[in-house]
Amino acid sequence: MKRITLTNKRGMAVDILSLGARVASIRFPVAGKPMEMTLGYQDDSQYADDSFYLGATCGRVCNRISNAQFSLDGRAYQLVKNDNDNCLHGGVNNFSHRTWQVEEASLTQQNVRLTLCSADGDQGFPGDVKVSVNYRLTEDNQLRIEFFANTNAATPVNLTNHTYFNLGEPDARALKLQINANNYLELDDANVPTGKILSVADTDFDFNHQAPVGRREKVSEDSAITSRLGFDHCFVLNNNDMTQPNAVLTSLKNKLKMTLFTDQKAIQLYTGAYLSKPFLPYQGLCLEAQNFTNAINIGHFPSCVLRENQQYRQRITLAFART
Repeated sequence: MKRITLTNKRGMAVDILSLGARVASIRFPVAGKPMEMTLGYQDDSQYADDSFYLGATCGRVCNRISNAQFSLDGRAYQLVKNDNDNCLHGGVNNFSHRTWQVEEASLTQQNVRLTLCSADGDQGFPGDVKVSVNYRLTEDNQLRIEFFANTNAATPVNLTNHTYFNLGEPDARALKLQINANNYLELDDANVPTGKILSVADTDFDFNHQAPVGRREKVSEDSAITSRLGFDHCFVLNNNDMTQPNAVLTSLKNKLKMTLFTDQKAIQLYTGAYLSKPFLPYQGLCLEAQNFTNAINIGHFPSCVLRENQQYRQRITLAFART
């Protein structure tokens, strides 16, 4: 397992691990000292048994595929089940558990690219797929993440980064959150979208204006939230052209914020209810930029199929600043 540290001249540092091509640490200077922005293990060896996808690149298809199966071009595929009857984040041996190759030619003080080859039949998915993720730390305190993929046969691809953010707070419920999304995906009892796209208007899912995460969860009487002990839902973004913020996370205590930009179509908000030892529930929350959940099985959702003549490319930018 390799750990690569990216730094800039403003005192920000980001650690990337080759296992899972994951973000292991983001340290942002507060009052002249580096403050940890994310949740991570104390020892790198603990990532070998990580079940929380801490900072990981998830795929081939992140989030859930219903009944771990789909049909594509007239052929049915059965995937590995690892979330009751569903396939979660790509299966049992998904990308977060693989050791990625560090491309030495890409490695600088502020940039690294990692690559992975996923063979035809991997976890039940068709086609050979070559995947890469590029991390770049800029001088203006942005962590830029780019995902790329190519295939030799049609296959679903939906990659995301699964970092848990707390912005230095011991409990992420203390954070304030804004998500520029007018709609979200309704879930069934198996946590898979039903296909219905619901409005956030006049509901506890409305984060178009900044709101305290913990307070929102505490007072909510919406069974879609209370039954999951918090948020674990896919929000449909109002824009995805990288020119406007898609989400803003703020720590009033530490007087800093993280702004997320993406060209993905949705963000999965997971507030960490099921974190457990060595962590505590709600110690970090995830803003997983991605395509719609279970899009391969719901025809009116944006397609997640990558074909032989296409290149998959999706971007996430995390911009850190003082408030």
